[in-house]
Amino acid sequence: MIRKLADRRVLIVDDDRQVRRVLGEFFAANGYTCHSAANGQEGLASFDAERPPLTVTDMNMPVMDGLELLKQARTMEPDAAILVLTGMADVQTAIESLKYGAYDFILKPVNMDELLIVAERALEHRQLLLERREYHALLERRVGEATRDLAATLRELEETYRSTLEALGSAIDTRDLGTQAHSRRVRGYSLAIARSHGVPEADMSDLEHGVLLHDIGKIGIPDAILLKPGPLTPAEWKIMRTHPTVGRDLVAKIPFLRGAVPVVYHHHERWDGTGYPLGLKGEAIPLGARIFAVADAFDAMTFDRPYSRAIDLDSARAEIQRSAATHFDPGVVQSFVGVPLELLEEIRRRSTE
Repeated sequence: MIRKLADRRVLIVDDDRQVRRVLGEFFAANGYTCHSAANGQEGLASFDAERPPLTVTDMNMPVMDGLELLKQARTMEPDAAILVLTGMADVQTAIESLKYGAYDFILKPVNMDELLIVAERALEHRQLLLERREYHALLERRVGEATRDLAATLRELEETYRSTLEALGSAIDTRDLGTQAHSRRVRGYSLAIARSHGVPEADMSDLEHGVLLHDIGKIGIPDAILLKPGPLTPAEWKIMRTHPTVGRDLVAKIPFLRGAVPVVYHHHERWDGTGYPLGLKGEAIPLGARIFAVADAFDAMTFDRPYSRAIDLDSARAEIQRSAATHFDPGVVQSFVGVPLELLEEIRRRSTE
């Protein structure tokens, strides 16, 4: 569903006066405020002065072509939504324009219905980017204010922070549908696997914090994406996949929590290198993130989610064993198999208390 967008200004850049007139009348009839320019240089000056949310530009123009306009406009305004109009002979150039940040290109003669749909989607995409940046800035301010004196009071507040992080993990769980008490369960599973794997007790605190905060970056994902009932578009997936980076940037600013960064940033990496955000492979993935990956998958399989039904603990453990050396670290999987089922069941039970 297309969202209602408040700022509906469009800059039309084309050296053909008739094209400018027709496009201007069309956009005006659909609720847009229109500005126009006869070439890229005029268009860039108008763009700099007006900063319109949407620009529609031809490619072949005198003085300055559409590709150069695109490059310079994106430098001025990285979130600008720019559509390129092109003839069949310039398709390769239009494709190149996507590398420089054009939202899309449309072939001439222009199908007006298609143009309107693409324009609305471009504006919606721009709005999502702006909302994410606003969320990020707001969260940075809040985290900075809440933790200004953290380093000086670390020893006295250790237990308080643990409780606070657990509450924050629970709050994140409740925002992401179907994951209530998820962080508490995965923390228990991760610590049990880590002990079975021989991780020193001195490293357990960083692992625990990373697990509790692994999805903190989702606070910066707009509800329109995080709570979307249907499948995400490629553009929405691109935004969703920023949550490890958003989480890393938040957590890394807090001295007390820097040890949690490897789990927060790398919890979607896979042993075979097909994960994100960096596509790390094998032991290049931090151990805490490898441990978390097994615990997280086990919890996802053994609790009902909106998109899947739970399976029993034995079946889940067998499924994880089948994914060793592809999704999961084989050594960590072996340590996980060594954790008694009775202990895993106890962790599940305690998470609901």
